[in-house]
Amino acid sequence: MKKNDFFLILSVLIIIGVWISFSFFKNQDEGEKIVIYLDNKVYKEIPIDATEDITIKTDSGFNKIKIHDKGVEVVDASCPDKVCVKTGFIDKSNKNIVCIPNKVSIKIISNEKNDIDTIAN
Repeated sequence: MKKNDFFLILSVLIIIGVWISFSFFKNQDEGEKIVIYLDNKVYKEIPIDATEDITIKTDSGFNKIKIHDKGVEVVDASCPDKVCVKTGFIDKSNKNIVCIPNKVSIKIISNEKNDIDTIAN
């Protein structure tokens, strides 16, 4: 391997590292509130600094939600795959917890102007 090849590979790796770091930390600010949706409608809005346990019961099952330490997590659910439970604790804006079988979605929202949702048909 020539000296120039080494510098080329090193510079490509540095560019990739910077790009991954930028995309990881982009829009990772703390949120203002937690919004819980049930069947695509707002079920409840809670301030991010609250401490609360919520159980949502529907015809399709239940979700036990715990809000603490400026974040939220689903601690138990009746769905078979438990993806919402496995998502774990979220505490940054633009992060979601979704339980498709029970039609529950949880999102941390920031009041900053760059927090935009887009729906495309």
